[in-house]
Order: sequence, then structure tokens, then C-alpha cells
Amino acid sequence: MDKRNVVDIPAQSGMAVRVRAGQIISLVDVEGEQVADVFACSAARRDEWLSAGHTRTRTRRLFPRVGDAFYTRFYRPILTFVDDTSPGAHDMLYPSCEPAMYRRMGADENHPNCRDNFMRAAKAVDWAPEVIPDPVNFFQNTPVNAAGELEVKTALSKPGDLVTLRAEMDLVFVATACAQDLAPINGARCTGLRLEIGGPGDLGAIGGGHE
Repeated sequence: MDKRNVVDIPAQSGMAVRVRAGQIISLVDVEGEQVADVFACSAARRDEWLSAGHTRTRTRRLFPRVGDAFYTRFYRPILTFVDDTSPGAHDMLYPSCEPAMYRRMGADENHPNCRDNFMRAAKAVDWAPEVIPDPVNFFQNTPVNAAGELEVKTALSKPGDLVTLRAEMDLVFVATACAQDLAPINGARCTGLRLEIGGPGDLGAIGGGHE
């Protein structure tokens, strides 16, 4: 059995790691009903990042499923979705939560948010994009109804549910534990996540992203 590196992501925060091609990344919802915003970019060139829009174009699907690849803005596969123990509800349509959204919802402008947590975590491993990519939101339960409207529902994942991804290139991987506590997507409260990374080679640098 391969050695696995474990990285804990506290509630309403983010973490970044460098991952080598062929390594396996398991993203664990530790307590259940917690959304994970996931970002990635090529280690070789930081302007090539996982693009939810390009992935939708390539797979012709609104939502990811096991067996699909996730593609960069240059249409190269960067991750492959290899396993899922959750009920399978995930999202590729929503951007990260951010200060402007929370202000619109009546919250304090300093409310924790995935945009800022992503920026801090990514900066710690030398990724500083001028434009924040839209994430893949694992465990997020926001289906499209018959009227074409997006419904906002609580994540269906249970404690210990996980998704597993394979790195298709050397990359930077960032995950944030969604900070949204004014809508029901994370259940009654925001909780933490865990990364388990295994396979050939050692884990690269780790960077945190929280206040």
C-alpha cells in the first residue's frame, strides 16, 4: 500500500499542494454536507488552469461524473475523476463565494469566503492568477430543475464520503472548504475537509489560505 500524505483543511479555509503526474488525490468530506471548491493549474505554466467552462465544452456535461477528465483552458486533461463514494451531486456552474456576494446578502464585508481563501493558498505556492478561475464544486447540490433554474440545496454527502482524482500532469492543487453559511448548501454549519495524496513521488510544497 502506498504512503499517503494527509492535509487537513479547517472550516472556512483553503490549502494548496503541489502534486506530481500520476498521483492520486482523495478529497474527503470529514463531517458531511460540506462543499469543496477545487482549483488546479499546470506546474509548468501557471496561466494554464483547470477551466470548468472548457471542461463542460469537452465533456458536454453540466456536472462531472466518474470517468470524466477535467480540462485546462488549453483543452488539455489536468485531472481525471476516478472514484466517488458520495451520492454524486457536484457542480461546475457556480463561481466561488466572495465579499461582494456576502455584502449583497447582508453580511459583514470581512465574512470568510472562498475567493480570498483561494488567493491566499495559491499565493503560498507561487500561483497568483489575475483572474480567479471558476472552481469545480465537489459535493455541491445545486441541480437544474425542469424550468432551467438552478436550485440551491444542502450537500448530500455523508461523513467520510470522498471523491478521488488522478493528476494527469504535474500541477498545483487548491481546495477550499466552502465558507457559505447564509444559504443551505453546507447544511447547518461549515466544517472541514481532508486531502489524502498518494502514488509515485513525494508531496510537494503545502500552502495555507485562511485568516
